[in-house]
Amino acid sequence: MTPEEWLAGFETKIADVQAKAEQFRVGLEAAGTTVASPDGGIRVGVAPNGSLTDLQLADSALAGKSGAKLAEEILKLARKAQRGAAVNVAAAFEPLGGGSEAMHMVTGYVPPEEPEEPPAPEPVRERRLWQHDEPETPPPSPPARRPRPPRDDDDDFGDNTFMRRD
Repeated sequence: MTPEEWLAGFETKIADVQAKAEQFRVGLEAAGTTVASPDGGIRVGVAPNGSLTDLQLADSALAGKSGAKLAEEILKLARKAQRGAAVNVAAAFEPLGGGSEAMHMVTGYVPPEEPEEPPAPEPVRERRLWQHDEPETPPPSPPARRPRPPRDDDDDFGDNTFMRRD
């Protein structure tokens, strides 16, 4: 290989890395995410690094909810947005380090998905002692005890004593 061929190949590699770096920069800038609640009453935005950049609450988000419930929904949406941003950052990094140790390091910090909402629990029905609309089930009987072996009282007072005087 001539020095000119080597230099041309090197310049091609540099141009390729520069193009991938620019693609990464553009992808990273767009990696932030905004997530909304199903009814659209809460919107949470995060930057590519996961920091909170926007929080919008409609009046409908406040209606009939306790502060604790509202905070729980906001945090859940923030975690979902942070995960989305982390996935976007990993996707933006793919052209630079796909399959590399650096790529595994980036994807290793992607938070897990939020679990699906569990079904609402059945309402607890109050039951009073004087209500007899359901048949009572007797309490379970205690486990059966094993019978003791018969005790022979004579064994303790027999002639086999070692304290006997002869």
